[in-house]
Amino acid sequence: MISLTRYLLLVVAALACTALAAAAAVGSSARADAGILSASWGTDNAVGCPSGEQGLDNIPVTFNWLIRRSSVQSSDFRIVRSDGSVTSPTCALQFPPNERDERQTVNLIGDFGDSVNGPTPVSIRVVGSLEGKAPGGKRWGVVKNLPPADVEPLSGGPYIVDAWRLTHAIYRGDTNRCSTGETFLRVMWSNGLTAYPTGSEVGAPVTASYRAIYKLRSGKVLKLAPLAVADLNDHASAANADNMHDLCLPRIPRGARLTRVTIGAGLIQDPNGDPNAAQTFRTSAR
Repeated sequence: MISLTRYLLLVVAALACTALAAAAAVGSSARADAGILSASWGTDNAVGCPSGEQGLDNIPVTFNWLIRRSSVQSSDFRIVRSDGSVTSPTCALQFPPNERDERQTVNLIGDFGDSVNGPTPVSIRVVGSLEGKAPGGKRWGVVKNLPPADVEPLSGGPYIVDAWRLTHAIYRGDTNRCSTGETFLRVMWSNGLTAYPTGSEVGAPVTASYRAIYKLRSGKVLKLAPLAVADLNDHASAANADNMHDLCLPRIPRGARLTRVTIGAGLIQDPNGDPNAAQTFRTSAR
C-alpha cells in the first residue's frame, strides 16, 4: 500500500508531468524540427559501458526524431552538474531500445555525479553532429540548434513523453510487434519500464489501465483500452526493459485524431525503482 506521503508526491508529480508532456507533445509522426523531449537520471553507479567501465550513471535522452545510430558519439553531449562542472559521457548507446523503429532514445553513460553527496547532473547539451529524421521520414538531417535540456532528478518516476501511430511501413520487420489489433500506437516514456513494485516485465494491470483517447470527426470522444501491450521482453533480463510500449488497438474510425494517452499511478517503475504518477499525455492538434 502506498503511504499518504507517497500518494501526495505522486499527485504533485502527475500535475508536473502532465504540464511538461502537454508542452512537448507531438502525437503525430510528422515533426518538422528535431527536439529533446526528456533527459532523466536513470541510475547512480549501477551501469557500465561495452568497453568495460563499470559503476557508472546513466541518463536516457529522448528525442522526437529517430536518431541515426552511426552518427552517435559520446562527444556529441555535454552534461552540466549542479556545481557548474561539465563532463561528457564515457559512452552513448542506443540500448536498451535497439530496433529500427525505436531509435528515439540515446542512453548516456558516465560519471555524472553523486545522488547523496553531489554534485548532481542538471542539464545536457547536444554539441556534436547528430543526424536524425522524423518517424517515416526519407532522409537523414542534422540535429542542430537544440536548447539545453533539464535533467530530471534520480528520484523522479517515469512519465510519458511521446505517442504516435506506427504505420505498417514503419512497423514492418519489428520483431517484438503487436500480434493482435489493427492500429498500433507507440507510447514512449522518459525512462526504462518494469512493473511496480516487482521489477518484472509489465503485465495485465498495465494493459488494463492504458487508454488511448481519440476525437472523432463528429466531435465525439472514443476511449479505447488496448487489446494488448507489445514491445515487451526485449531482452533476457527485465532490468534491461526499454522505455517504449506499443498499444495494440482495434481499427480506428477514419479521420479520428489521437488527443490523449492515460494510465493510472503506481503501475510502472523506472530502473531506480521509482513508481509512475498518473499520466494524462495530451498531444498537440497536429
